Amino acid sequence: MKNITLTTAMLLFINITYSSVIVVNGLTHIYTGASGSQIQGEIILLNNSDEEQTLNFSLNDAIFSCTENRVFSNSVTHENSSLKWFDGSLMNKILLPKERYTYKFMINIPKDMTLRGTYWTMLMIDIDKPIKKEKLAKNIGLNTKVRYAIGLLTHVNAFADVNLDFNRIDVDKAEPNRNLKIKIENQNSFLEGVKLSLEVYDSTGEKVLESTTLRNMVFPGFCKDYVIDISTLPKGSYECLLVADTRGKFVGTNISLTID
Repeated sequence: MKNITLTTAMLLFINITYSSVIVVNGLTHIYTGASGSQIQGEIILLNNSDEEQTLNFSLNDAIFSCTENRVFSNSVTHENSSLKWFDGSLMNKILLPKERYTYKFMINIPKDMTLRGTYWTMLMIDIDKPIKKEKLAKNIGLNTKVRYAIGLLTHVNAFADVNLDFNRIDVDKAEPNRNLKIKIENQNSFLEGVKLSLEVYDSTGEKVLESTTLRNMVFPGFCKDYVIDISTLPKGSYECLLVADTRGKFVGTNISLTID
């Protein structure tokens, strides 16, 4: 049993509401293949405005970390990059008003039989004029650029066993809410979709709180932060069961929690 005494969320965030061009089929595309496979993918785009829109396609690597925020880079790479597997036209494209366009590409997995895990790259789509010029208060014009980061994730060969670790668990006492902050580390070579569940029991053994998080992607070799609101718990000592769920497998830990 792991006892802890505490005293103390493929794909860039944009406001799609204001974008004249939308990605119809989502910002995360997941594929599965074996060594030597060729996979065809497509991104469906719709110009929802009454004006022409100019798009620019490029590739970036997404760099994750357990200590830093994720960054996109066209110069720094990583060992799970699939950027060189991408076969598609990186060009400018003008979308006519109300035009629907399908951007097609191939992912060519190398014939290397030692490959095993999840590999990824980001297809970046820059929209030069995503918003009609709107008149706001005091006649200020709004004409902001938008960049979509579309995650192209490829699972290669047979999946490995689940291997998650609770890297760090803390209580954030910042007012007005008290939160349990959990850092999950994926020690597997495959991407995992992880959901957390928390059960809290008081000194009499009665369950006083039960909470679950959304399911989030945790990239291989990296971490993901989760936050669970525990502000309804009064002062006291509690025993907790924290469980991570992915692919129908469960990894749990026991926590001794003290609220001052």
